[in-house]
Amino acid sequence: MADSERLNDGSRSIGEILDDLRGDFPDISVSKIRFLESQGLITPERSPSGYRQFSEGDLDLLRWILRQQRDAYLPLKVIRRRLKEGDGPGREVDLGDPALSPGNTPAPSPEPAPAPAPTAVRAAAASMMVDQARLTLPDPAPALSPDDEDAVWLVPADGPDPAAPPVAPVADELWPDGGEATYSRNDIRQQTGLDERSMSELESFGLLPPGGPEGYGPEALRIAEIAAAFFAHGVEARHLRMYKTSAEREAAFLGQVVMPKVSPRDPGSAARATDALTELARLGAALRLSMLRVSIGPAPGG
Repeated sequence: MADSERLNDGSRSIGEILDDLRGDFPDISVSKIRFLESQGLITPERSPSGYRQFSEGDLDLLRWILRQQRDAYLPLKVIRRRLKEGDGPGREVDLGDPALSPGNTPAPSPEPAPAPAPTAVRAAAASMMVDQARLTLPDPAPALSPDDEDAVWLVPADGPDPAAPPVAPVADELWPDGGEATYSRNDIRQQTGLDERSMSELESFGLLPPGGPEGYGPEALRIAEIAAAFFAHGVEARHLRMYKTSAEREAAFLGQVVMPKVSPRDPGSAARATDALTELARLGAALRLSMLRVSIGPAPGG
């Protein structure tokens, strides 16, 4: 696609948006932006060739959403409701409100809400994590060109079908971008509210990935956030070992299914294995959720 089309009206590509956001949000990734788009929180325009074209307003909205998640621990459903009610970057005041017309005195601002208690903060953080992990069916994607920077082309073992349409972009759920970010032990404690004893318990049960010379990786922070939300419900670190055991068994199973198909004599086999692992992991998550619904049964009091 020509540069004039990519930069039409000062728009930016998804890569440029990532560069703008990473200073304040080191964990931001293409997958995260695509997820927010799939949830209807951002709606970047598309070029005729299928490129996402982000405006300055899209960038401001992304910053605002990410701050609500990081600083206020708001789940996406709350952020979505606030946006529908007119909140957001540059929209904190509704200029269309008759009460703000000339000659009218605006109503006094409400008193700021008290800071949430640690338990409430952890529960909100857990809700945010569930929102981000929820499986959703994407809207039909626009036609993509082979040069589309966002496209992931799934090619069958016997070669592409010339009559087949391009495959929609696939979110990289197992290997998200932003994996180079590192955090100190104090960073994780401050962001999750965990004390030293809780951190040590997570490590003693093998739940927290060990930190390297540069510190802990993004996955350690995510696990600590989720564990903190469990702790708010009275769950102990030892109770979470079943999730680690289940994940290890699933990883071994998926490896047995996919890895034998990778061959050094077939350059495309590694890419196909990556796609297969991502899809199988997605299917496994959906199956676990359905089986959990069956096992739990009706909602309490239902």
